[in-house]
Amino acid sequence: MVHDDNPYALTPSRRSRSKSPTPFQTGIVTAGKATRTIEILNEDGTECITIGASATAKATEVCEIIGGLCSLDPERIRLIKQVGSYSQAQSYFDDVASRVTAMGVKSFQRPVTRHEHPIMVIGAGLGGIQTMMRLKQKGHDFVCLEKLDDFGGHSWMVVANKFTKLQTERGTYFCDYILPGVEPPKFFGDVPYNTWPSRDQLLTMFRESARDHGLYESTRFNMSVEKVKQLPSSTTTVGDALVPAAFRQQISGKNRYGLAVVPVDEPDEAGELLIGSAVLAWPGNLCDCREIEFPGEDLFDGYIEYSSFGKMDYTQCAGKEVILYGHGAFTIENVRTLVEHRCKKVIVMCRKRNLCGMKIVSWMVAHLDVPVPGNIMLEAFQKIYDLVGFDVWSAHSVKTDANRSFAHISQKTVFGVTDIYFLAGYYGLMEVVVDEVKRLTHHCAHTKKGKKIECEVILKAVGTVPSFKIDKMLGLKELHGIWVNNDPLRPVACNGMFVEARNFGSFSSGPGFASTVAAITWFVDYPDDFEVIRGQLPINKASDRPAYVPSGTHLMPTFGAVGQLLPLCAAAMAEMDQQKHLKQRMTHPPREYIAQCRHEWESYIRVFKKFGMVDDRPEPPYPYTEEMVQDWMDRSTSYWVMRAGK
Repeated sequence: MVHDDNPYALTPSRRSRSKSPTPFQTGIVTAGKATRTIEILNEDGTECITIGASATAKATEVCEIIGGLCSLDPERIRLIKQVGSYSQAQSYFDDVASRVTAMGVKSFQRPVTRHEHPIMVIGAGLGGIQTMMRLKQKGHDFVCLEKLDDFGGHSWMVVANKFTKLQTERGTYFCDYILPGVEPPKFFGDVPYNTWPSRDQLLTMFRESARDHGLYESTRFNMSVEKVKQLPSSTTTVGDALVPAAFRQQISGKNRYGLAVVPVDEPDEAGELLIGSAVLAWPGNLCDCREIEFPGEDLFDGYIEYSSFGKMDYTQCAGKEVILYGHGAFTIENVRTLVEHRCKKVIVMCRKRNLCGMKIVSWMVAHLDVPVPGNIMLEAFQKIYDLVGFDVWSAHSVKTDANRSFAHISQKTVFGVTDIYFLAGYYGLMEVVVDEVKRLTHHCAHTKKGKKIECEVILKAVGTVPSFKIDKMLGLKELHGIWVNNDPLRPVACNGMFVEARNFGSFSSGPGFASTVAAITWFVDYPDDFEVIRGQLPINKASDRPAYVPSGTHLMPTFGAVGQLLPLCAAAMAEMDQQKHLKQRMTHPPREYIAQCRHEWESYIRVFKKFGMVDDRPEPPYPYTEEMVQDWMDRSTSYWVMRAGK
């Protein structure tokens, strides 16, 4: 196996012998309930790791754990405890002391596998950029292949329009999020990076971050990957004959994959075959516009268009009544965009009314270091939903009990996050109609429930669909966890398309991307670790969705298995998880954030009145206060403290 020391790995810190090294928390726990922490030093005292242990954990248990971590014979490890100014060896069956030195262990650091060929990264959006950053930290050679002409990803460069904004906060969505202690800048060059940045601000952030980390030199733009295929290994001498050949290749760093690529602007060219030692794919799942056609569109004699992929001309909506068809996250965004373009009224028509989020709750779930229970979150939702007369507990996506002691939310779209949806609803600028278009006539939509709705514009916000071509390109038959055909060197990842939870830790895709990056790059470093979880991962096959786009019920056991069976990988992922509340708190202090939300709320009211868009009904105060939010956070924390004590 080709190995190399990794100075950037999540490992115990090295310091001079005169200083006590900073402990690295492994997340490992001995048998029994952990009631204490054991600090373990290497033999020269320059490194320290910690494990959880019961009060009666024996030295032999700890030696076995250390042996497993360091690939050493546990019988060659001796634990030494300090008694006053003297050192004393512990016998194997002694209760292990809370701070010991492991004689026979020169270092806890694991050597990282060095690969013969570059690591291939597909996609140069947020996930691809952060993957490259991580690979660069680890000293890996890599090449990124991107079909577009710059960094930013398909979602922001193609699907979004110039009016689109990040619906969650900048504190959890920026490239350097994966770097502990780094706060998101308020500017990239001379371009501001606002609390809720616009599409163009986001693209600037991606590109300036990529430039800062030297990623342009390793990225080939306007390149389409047509096919990925495993190639025969360049060596057959590694490992035992009984070990599968593919696994011998992976742990030796001799694995080879062929990627057939062609230039996007010259699709008829022969292209080329690139060789990589791993293929880490971030293909995205907002691939194509979901298309629907209503009977009678030719008779409507108005403006009909899709809301995504830059198709919509919003100037067509000024002073007109608009049917906004759908109720996913992009629908919620378009309510804001339509009222900004001073449409007369937005009729949101949908088969099911999904729940959408609001800015203060998005902030709250990211601010806490524990998840917000669903029932507390819905209580917070209700404060603003009262303005539009909707009981969130009655939503089709909510399951609960008679006492509302919990809330499980299951819907096929993520939470669209906005406050303006509710403000427009209060003023009658927006109305939700649960119905479907049956047919169209001149400036009129006839619904399946027998209504006739006069309008001049129909905007189809029916979402996007992932592409089955990506399964074909990857050669994907079965997705094991997030790994193509059970291969640790071929992960594929994308953002979620659903809500499936009863406790909530983030509305942003940023934190999930960061922990996924930690997981997929772990197996680039230590591919042999995959054997621990092989056979323990859920399997996803293509159905109404491509295999590379799993459901929430698939992903939860995937990362559960990694966390339970690979504690050091889990610790790497946990470090990324911790960044969420740390970044949120350093970037968005509560008083300042609530003041920004209130200012936006009041600014839209002034605009509505300036242009005569609303009547003289009383101005609604911003529905949230610091005291309310603090109460919900305190109760969320208390819930988990009580759970831990049981």
